[in-house]
Amino acid sequence: MLAKKYDSKNGYTASIRRNAFDLLEKNPLLTTKSLCKLMDLPYEKYCQYVTRLRYEWKPNHRNEHGSKCSIPAWRGWCYVLGSVRRDLAVERGWVLSRARNRWLWRDRLGRLQWFETGRVNVYVRKPANLGRTYQLVCNGFSFTGLITDMKVLEQVLRTVRFKGAHYVFPVGQRLPRLTIDLFAKSNGVVIKVGDVSHPDAVEVLATYPDWAERNEKFLHEIKGLLSHGYYERNLLRKPYYVA
Repeated sequence: MLAKKYDSKNGYTASIRRNAFDLLEKNPLLTTKSLCKLMDLPYEKYCQYVTRLRYEWKPNHRNEHGSKCSIPAWRGWCYVLGSVRRDLAVERGWVLSRARNRWLWRDRLGRLQWFETGRVNVYVRKPANLGRTYQLVCNGFSFTGLITDMKVLEQVLRTVRFKGAHYVFPVGQRLPRLTIDLFAKSNGVVIKVGDVSHPDAVEVLATYPDWAERNEKFLHEIKGLLSHGYYERNLLRKPYYVA
């Protein structure tokens, strides 16, 4: 039985609150009934109060235990105009990959894959955000001198799109292993519980589906044809890479 000191103003309230927070610190998944049992409290009498303590602990307790998500890595893509010279890429710090149709750029923020079609796959290390994504693209193209015109750079940055991210929600205890991929093809969402990489967390893998990306590209191509070649025609004739 947990010791409970009497409070002149709130009775046992102060001690119950502290004990409940200590127990939730060890196991965030404890239910109201489990908390009452561990603190030796009558469930019928303290049910509403302990339930309120659980909801207070999640958002207001230090570090927002029980509701905080680790900052994920991020991946996406953008397009570089055909006027940018690919033959200078290796001289400016880019690396040729085993696949001859793409060039690679790596730094502390992440990496870029530049295809012959003009598509650039972007991989940003965590903590990822849109600012770090723009900075990575600038590091690979602007700071290397491949793009010197700010208007061209702005056009490239405007084409940055989301492809996928990996979110991790720690719960504080080891979970049984389970993978839910029911919505992988339709919505691009896979949920993993108790995986080897994060045995005490719920992982959410969000991906922009390939079919949605292709449909978006076809729509842009149709708009380009209807607006008299607003989009570059050379992109329509080259093969398209989806990763």
